[in-house]
Amino acid sequence: MTRSSLQRPLLLLAASWLLAHAAQAQTFQQRRLLLDVELQRQGAVQAGAERGEQKLAQRWQLSALMQSDGTPIPYNPLDPEDHRRQFEAAQSAQQRAVAAPMAPMPDIAAMRAKAQALQARCGQDSACVMREATALTAATMPASTQGRLQAYGHAVAACEKQPAGKAREACQAQARRQAGGGVDMPEDVGPATPYLLFTGATDCGLQLTASLDERVEGSFNDVQGVVRYTETAKGSETRRDDTPCPTLQVVLDTRNGRIWTALGLVAQEVQGVRTREESNRRVQRHEGRMGLRWMEAQDWLQQRLNRLSDQGQDQARLPAGSGQADIRLKWSFRPA
Repeated sequence: MTRSSLQRPLLLLAASWLLAHAAQAQTFQQRRLLLDVELQRQGAVQAGAERGEQKLAQRWQLSALMQSDGTPIPYNPLDPEDHRRQFEAAQSAQQRAVAAPMAPMPDIAAMRAKAQALQARCGQDSACVMREATALTAATMPASTQGRLQAYGHAVAACEKQPAGKAREACQAQARRQAGGGVDMPEDVGPATPYLLFTGATDCGLQLTASLDERVEGSFNDVQGVVRYTETAKGSETRRDDTPCPTLQVVLDTRNGRIWTALGLVAQEVQGVRTREESNRRVQRHEGRMGLRWMEAQDWLQQRLNRLSDQGQDQARLPAGSGQADIRLKWSFRPA
């Protein structure tokens, strides 16, 4: 074992106790996720040998009640970059641990006895627990780091007197900076836990509203020569469906309010009618569910859904062949 893995077990034990009690005190939260996406497109389309000009107007809205148990987590399951950062941090910690000198194996039974005595003295006083645990752990460390660790423990304990929220977080951040700026201390006190995960309950009240108005005029070649066609699709509906609720996820970064969304199995579609007319041929008509397509705006929309705030709107104009596509997004993720 490395020094870092042997010299901190008592503090980690105390921290685990703190986290267990803190989790019980976390506030259950509910927020409503609202999304409103609208696309206006005019430009060329192609399907196999068919070429045409499209006019498209479509809109999709979502409303769902999301909930969190209020327990912060140290990772973001919806951010692909978070996995890379966690891996790099683990590599860095491992390299520092390998470079550290070995230390004697601590007496686990004695540490447990000290931890029990610590809890008996402090009870539910989290400031007392952190102060006493820091003092006990510092005794097992080199003299060069004892003073810094003890000072950090006292500073963090003092921060508990600040109101929960930004004031306390600012106090804790200042304590970390004074203790050395985040090289050893974050590793000593455990990873930051800035994220809250919200999921849709089985009865999240999922409401979906969609509309579609599309017209394509074009042509294709067959054995009889050029065949012109006109194809239209129209539909509009509002429906409730709680089936996909458990697959909805939202992650909130409590440091800056940024949110990531994952819509799971929610279908972006509408009930409507599609008709097709070809020169000198019988009209074709189909009624059923039709998927919405965001065309050139698909990538923009996906990226934007992973970089939202608690409320806002944004829009973009994108080239669509010789035409253009205009997409608009409104959103809200406010307490219910």
